Amino acid sequence: MYVVLVHYTAPLAEVDALLADHSDWLAHHQDSGEFIASGRRHPRTGGVIIARSMSRGQLDAVLATDPFVVHRVAKHEVIEFQALRTIPELADYADHLTPAE
Repeated sequence: MYVVLVHYTAPLAEVDALLADHSDWLAHHQDSGEFIASGRRHPRTGGVIIARSMSRGQLDAVLATDPFVVHRVAKHEVIEFQALRTIPELADYADHLTPAE
C-alpha cells in the first residue's frame, strides 16, 4: 500500500485552475479501486492519496497522469508500507506477511 503526499510547487491560483481536472482524475482512480482515499492537507500545501497495493511501476504510471503533475504545479512523494493491521472495514486492503518476511 502507498501513501502519496502531493506537494504544491506553484501558487494556489495555478493549482485551483486545475482542480476540476485533478478531482476528475482522483474520482476515476478511486472508482477503479486503485485509490482508497484522498484529500487536502491542512494547511493547504498539497494533498494525500492512499493507494492500494500494486507494483511501484504501475503506481508511477498512474501518478504521471495527474493533471497537477502534467502541468507542473505539484510533485508526488511516495511512501510504501505494509498495512498489516486494519480495521475490519479495510480488511480487503491488508497486506500479509509471507514466510520469508
